Amino acid sequence: MNTHFDYDLAFSRNIGWVTSTEQQVLKRKKVAIAGLGGVGGSHLLALVRLGITRFNLADFDEFGCENTNRQVGATTASYGKKKLDTMINMAREINPDIEITGFSEGVTEHNLTEFLADVDCYIDALDFFVLNIRRRVFAQCYDLGIPATTAAPIGMGTAYINFLPGKMSFEQYFDLAGYTECDQYIRFYLGLTPANLQKSALVDPSTVDLANKKGPSTVVGCQLATGVAVAQVAKILLNRGPVICAPRSLHFDAFSNKMKKVWRPAGNRNPLQQFLFKLIRKKLQTPRHDAKPSGSVPASNAMTTAEKVIELAKWAPSGDNTQPWRFKLLSDTTFIIYASNTSEHSVYDLDGHSSELAHGMLLEAIDIAASRYHCRAVVKQTETQAPAGLANTLHYQVELELDSNVKPDPLLPYVKTRTVQRRPMGTRALTDEEKAALQQCLPAGFKLHFYESLAQKWRCAWLNFKNAKTRLTMKEAYHVHKEIIDWGQQFSDSKIPEQALGIDKGTGQLMQWAFKKWSRVAFLNRYLFGTLAPRIQLDLLPGICSSAHFTLCAPHPAELQNDYLAAGRAIYRFWLMTDALQLGLQPGLTPVIFSRYLDNDVTFTDDQSVCRRAKACQRLYKSFIPEHKNLVFMGRVGRTAPPVSRSVRRSLTTLVLSDNAADS
Repeated sequence: MNTHFDYDLAFSRNIGWVTSTEQQVLKRKKVAIAGLGGVGGSHLLALVRLGITRFNLADFDEFGCENTNRQVGATTASYGKKKLDTMINMAREINPDIEITGFSEGVTEHNLTEFLADVDCYIDALDFFVLNIRRRVFAQCYDLGIPATTAAPIGMGTAYINFLPGKMSFEQYFDLAGYTECDQYIRFYLGLTPANLQKSALVDPSTVDLANKKGPSTVVGCQLATGVAVAQVAKILLNRGPVICAPRSLHFDAFSNKMKKVWRPAGNRNPLQQFLFKLIRKKLQTPRHDAKPSGSVPASNAMTTAEKVIELAKWAPSGDNTQPWRFKLLSDTTFIIYASNTSEHSVYDLDGHSSELAHGMLLEAIDIAASRYHCRAVVKQTETQAPAGLANTLHYQVELELDSNVKPDPLLPYVKTRTVQRRPMGTRALTDEEKAALQQCLPAGFKLHFYESLAQKWRCAWLNFKNAKTRLTMKEAYHVHKEIIDWGQQFSDSKIPEQALGIDKGTGQLMQWAFKKWSRVAFLNRYLFGTLAPRIQLDLLPGICSSAHFTLCAPHPAELQNDYLAAGRAIYRFWLMTDALQLGLQPGLTPVIFSRYLDNDVTFTDDQSVCRRAKACQRLYKSFIPEHKNLVFMGRVGRTAPPVSRSVRRSLTTLVLSDNAADS
């Protein structure tokens, strides 16, 4: 084994794909790269390994933690260091003999001529939102006869386009002149990826933020872009075979397993591109109400420990995403929880026990979140004056005590990813190991029961199907349903987004129309089988299409407030464990809630036909579920991809009361 660098030996394995003569040609060529972040750094290292030895490199930025997911030079050791210096060092560790001219101020109008001096090929790796200098670089390349290539990382794929001397120029293709900055971004994006193969892979469009010049990116796209860009440079420098150039481009998406060659005569002036441009611009100008999954989060280094814990714990589940809690900060490590219930406006919480389950889940989430910061959460119920508008609340004071013995809870990674899957799921049975893991995550005394056979799943699905008719024909439930659905949305920070319901578009449109008036709902229910389609889509089919239904039972029947708090803690740990096992979960508490009302003579409707139906459903429930006396939670689980639509949470600024609000 040779441990001393020798050019011919170092790149000898390239021979075969290139000739020895071609390898020497590559050695003499000079490549300019503007930008050494997501793709530029990878381009550089790959070109060095291809055997190119002369570079002009430009970047003014520093690496930070936010670059870690995709930028090859971003490591904990490089945080705060110049990208240019870091990447030059990495390149020289591959080939100590390379010649590099660095431009630490980036590419500017003043150094552009020097940056492109004696360059054989230019690779564009500037940030997507840097357009003015990008246009100048490409224009200068065109004037100097320098071939230029750009390979954009698009999701989990890449789209590339070359601009060759004497062919269509960058400006002719993208046609950016005379447009506003926002319109230029749209046109640049359309020109880069006219095939739009990535459209189905973008699960959260709200992360594309043109106003703040931010967008999602993955290492998959960056690495694929590098492979494509380096291959194009090799073809160009070696004059080996035809090179696809504007107005032709190629898009490959590894996630959808698709590749497409695209021809857009006249570039963005093409009628199809013009139509798409107007369509996207109109869509962006339409007011959007999507809540971003991340919410409004302050920089973590500016947050107190209490704020960090609340920011994470707020992802605890609650009925219909009501989030029946607010917080008051007392110190950096102490806060009060004002835990309210929804009994005044939700028929599903008339006795307050559903909210108490949610409070228990929040307390467990606080324990888990505190463990991330090696803290123990000491919780005690206290009596303080309730802020205005927060009557009928329980008050808990939480003290976060630093304890080096506290290790991050194993369920911590799933606090923010845990969600509800209302759509049909895979039916492959749970393994003994999975069922054991689900049981072992529970506090002592809590026990799981699984209903796994087709006959058992059918009975559970039928039970939910019948109960669904009770709630969908009850005027008291209508008032709840009318308020909790965020129509047309993929995400909602205070409700359930329509796209997460599990219904088709036609049913959704009909429901939205009907929910505007109870008379419409009543008419559909009475004359047009109005409950049938949603019950089939929301209860029957999903109930059968699952791995198992389950019940979670407490050591004894829940009666006191503390019983429900303890049950909530157990439910939350179970739910997190399903996520850890990559299982989807859908709660099915309606049979439990209405059966409890009937047992305790809680009046929940004035409609006697609904009462009779609820009593019939209760008989089914008690005959199907022998352990119903101790039952605190039930639902279904199955194998599934994470849902692309979900409820998110209110921002910290909304959940944490200001001093004035807390004192009023």
